Amino acid sequence: ETKKLLLDNLKKVCLCRSIKAGTIMTAIRNGTLTFEGLRRELGVGTGNCKAKRCRTKIEDRIKGHKDSLKEDAVECEGSGGPTC
Repeated sequence: ETKKLLLDNLKKVCLCRSIKAGTIMTAIRNGTLTFEGLRRELGVGTGNCKAKRCRTKIEDRIKGHKDSLKEDAVECEGSGGPTC
């Protein structure tokens, strides 16, 4: 699992700008939750293809992150623990 995560972080998502998944995921985890926000912050989708190749992949990553936040919130509600 760790090896898969490491390889995923090194994979280029935005080929035109050579922006890796790890860079994109760090920005997403830090609160940039829209494609346009990532475009402004990192420059994704501003290369020759104008986001034709990377937009869907990036939006899927944003959606996956938002979904994981929702799952964490639901688990938190059920446990009522101090870390929630």
